Amino acid sequence: MKKGLLLSIAALLTFSLSLAGCGGASNSAGGATEGGSAPSGNGGEKLVLKIGDITKPNHSWNRALEKLNQDLQSKSDGRISLELYPGGELGNEKDMMQQLDTGNIDMAIITAAELSSHSDAFGAWLMPFVVENHDQAYKLWSSQESMALFETLGKNNVHGLGYLSSGFRYYLMKSAPITQPADLASKKLRVTPSPTILDFYKSLQVSPTPMPLTEVYTALQTGVIDGIDIDSESVQPEKLYEIAKEMTPSKHMYWIGGILINKDRWSGLSDEDKKLLEESITAAMEFNAQDVSKNETEGLEFLKQQPDFTISELKKEDFAPYVEGVESAWSAKSPEIAAFLKKAKEISNQ
Repeated sequence: MKKGLLLSIAALLTFSLSLAGCGGASNSAGGATEGGSAPSGNGGEKLVLKIGDITKPNHSWNRALEKLNQDLQSKSDGRISLELYPGGELGNEKDMMQQLDTGNIDMAIITAAELSSHSDAFGAWLMPFVVENHDQAYKLWSSQESMALFETLGKNNVHGLGYLSSGFRYYLMKSAPITQPADLASKKLRVTPSPTILDFYKSLQVSPTPMPLTEVYTALQTGVIDGIDIDSESVQPEKLYEIAKEMTPSKHMYWIGGILINKDRWSGLSDEDKKLLEESITAAMEFNAQDVSKNETEGLEFLKQQPDFTISELKKEDFAPYVEGVESAWSAKSPEIAAFLKKAKEISNQ
């Protein structure tokens, strides 16, 4: 009987261990609900990178991240994947920067505006009229001078891998169009509260009104603001054309977000995985550049068809004194901005 009891206990333990081995959560990214590593069926360690951003699921950033995820899975035979959290699911950009620092998330796309609150150097991307078209913008954001901006984030536990674009910034107004600098004077304009941006608009006597994008539709309806400085990728998804009927595709600024990864996470990757991630991100950036350019053209055609919607133009040259003022002031504060602007001018003159 004693021998039979021992055999029964052994069988029970074996069954319990087999159940434990089959347990655990699963998800589309490969079985790690909070990101991380797990054994892979092909012999390598499975790597799931948790990444967030603040844009809607159909935004250009998330289309690029979907491509990045597909490429990573394809090139690694399913061993490496992304766990995507769009639309601010992980919090606002400030929240995500904190989570990146602590390693609670692996990666995030953070706008240059938010990054400029961590390093003045990122004000480089917030200079007005830096580039004129998407080809120039891509050459600039993939340049050494642009990548060097990430090196100024020394106080943050992050590593920069590249950029994704939201396209050019437009002026979208409720009534009066913007065709010259004087049209902006005294206007209550929703802007992103970056020091560089605020300096530019204060020189134009604008009344800058920072607010979350989610509040803009109602603010336009109620007259809290007269208009908005907004990227081309957000006009349609946010349906702002229903309220604001005067748009100037001014291209006065190019809106971009840095692709960041937690530095400890990056250091822990093998050289092979680092190379694979960098190559896949380069492909995603190229896809994003083409995607945004195509969407801008299609978006303008869509807006032209909207009832009572007017598209106006302005001359970049009219803004030259204001541009020179903000460039001079910020180049003196940051050698990285000075080098960035020099590179931008080289690209524009090619």
